Amino acid sequence: MAYSLTSNNKKEIEKELLPLIRVYKDGSVERLIESPIVPPSLQDPQTNVSSKDIIISNNNPSLSARIFLPYSHKHNNKKLPIFLYFHGGAFCVESAFSSLYHNYLNILVSESNIIAVSVDYRLLPHHPLPAAYEDGWISLQWLASHTSNEINNNNKEQWLLDYGDFNKVYIGGDTNGANLAHNIAMRAGTETLPNNLKIFGVLLCSPFFWGSKSIGLEALEDNERHGLAIKVWNFVYPNAKGGIDNHMVNPCADDAPNLATLGCSKMLVTVTDKDEFRDRDLLYYDSVRKSGWQGQLELFEAGDEEHGFQIFNHQTHTAKNFIKRLASFLV
Repeated sequence: MAYSLTSNNKKEIEKELLPLIRVYKDGSVERLIESPIVPPSLQDPQTNVSSKDIIISNNNPSLSARIFLPYSHKHNNKKLPIFLYFHGGAFCVESAFSSLYHNYLNILVSESNIIAVSVDYRLLPHHPLPAAYEDGWISLQWLASHTSNEINNNNKEQWLLDYGDFNKVYIGGDTNGANLAHNIAMRAGTETLPNNLKIFGVLLCSPFFWGSKSIGLEALEDNERHGLAIKVWNFVYPNAKGGIDNHMVNPCADDAPNLATLGCSKMLVTVTDKDEFRDRDLLYYDSVRKSGWQGQLELFEAGDEEHGFQIFNHQTHTAKNFIKRLASFLV
C-alpha cells in the first residue's frame, strides 16, 4: 500500500484530509493511502475465482465494476447468491480495482460461493457526496434490470444471467462502504426497484456512523478520534444538512428516518474491539432491534482486532474465521 505524507513544495495546498488525501490549488490530487490497481484474472491461482471488469453505466454517470465468479459454478447447477459490494476508503481513496479489495473479494467469493459485483463508485474530491450514494442506487437498479425479459438491453452481464440467483441479492461493504449499503437499504424500503427486485440481505462490516454527541468510550478519550470522524464527514459531504448529525452518517439521530423501513429481509452487523466506530455500530444494531423492523438481525463481534483487519491481513486465524462468518451469512 502506498503511504506518503510528503507534499510537493512547488504546489500550494487547497485542502487535505490526512493521512488520506491532499488537494492542490492547481486541481491535482494526491491519494496518500492507496493500494495499486491490479488487472482481473480469469482464474486466480490462489482461489480459482475468475474476475472481469464490466460497465454498469456509460454516462451520467459513467460507472464500472469488477465481477467475481467462484470456480464452483463449473460443477454446480444451483444458482448463486449475488453480492453487490462497496469498498472502504472514506469515500476518497481505493477502488474496486485495487489490489487490497481484489484480493479480499477473491477470498470471500471462494469461501462464500457467491457472485460478487464490486462497484467502482465516484470518489472525492471531484465527486463529493451524495455522488457515491447515487452510484450505489444506480448500481442496484442496473442489477435489478437483469430480471427483465427485454432482449435489447446490451448492458446486461452474462455471468449474472447465467449463474445469479436474483431471489438472493445482498448488498454490503466495509466502513464507508457499509454506510453506503445502509443508506441504499433505507432507500429500497421506500422506493420500488425495477421488476420489484428485493434486497435479501445487508452485510455491514464496521460501518462508518457518527454523531455530534459522544457516546460510550468516546467520552473517555481525548476527542481526537471524534474530531477525525467529523473532519472526514465534513470533507466528503460539506453541504450535508445537519452536518455530522445528518441521517446519512447518524442513522440514530432524533430526526432520522425510522429504521423499521429498512428494505431487506436480514442483516449482519460486525464490530471489533479496537475499532473507533464500535460504540456507534452497537448503538445502530440496538436501534434497529428496537425499531420494529421485521427482518432477521445478527451481530458478530470479532474480538480484539483493529478496524478492517480482515482486509489488510486476511491470512491470520482470526481473519479466516471472520470471513467464514461472513460466508455463513451470504447463503
